[in-house]
Amino acid sequence: MKKMSQIRISGGDEGTEEALDAVDKYIRSSALENKKALHLRLICEETLGMVRAMTGDFEALFWIEEENGEFKVRLQADTIMDKEKKEALLSVSTKHENASAKGFMGKISDIIQNGLLSFDESAKLQQEYGVGYDFMTMGLMGEYPAAGVPMMWSLENYRGTLQDSESEEKDEEVDELEKSIVASLAKDVIVGVKNDHVDLTIVCK
Repeated sequence: MKKMSQIRISGGDEGTEEALDAVDKYIRSSALENKKALHLRLICEETLGMVRAMTGDFEALFWIEEENGEFKVRLQADTIMDKEKKEALLSVSTKHENASAKGFMGKISDIIQNGLLSFDESAKLQQEYGVGYDFMTMGLMGEYPAAGVPMMWSLENYRGTLQDSESEEKDEEVDELEKSIVASLAKDVIVGVKNDHVDLTIVCK
């Protein structure tokens, strides 16, 4: 396995420029053809942009690994997201909705934040703020878990569920995937959450 050195990044700009420099060096050392190199760079940019946009106590390790010709963009974090912090994020919107969950990567960020909450806390926020969880539940691997139980979400599962969906928003959601750089270029996106630990893996085509 060929692996890029891990870079520590956090909410805001801290570490993201260093991470992008490391990505460029890794791509050059891998001698990828131009198209593959561009796709990998774009996915890394989008991933780091998502972290940059996240607020609160979010610190993560970022790296790329390659095995048998398949590249994976990895992000691992230990963080704390309680009901009060989530409410603080929601309260910045005059409509009391999660304004950050726009576009595919915004929703991945939302899955991470919601996944760190207990089921009871998530339910309370849904009642209080009308937060939609369809995107999250449609991609879950298994049932919506209780607090402390590992949660797994995948783009592959979401695509399959969306294909069979009769939702009024289906066309809009399909269009959103087609417009997303990551969703268009990635073979799969897997989000794993257990307690305060997040593991994000983007499998490149």
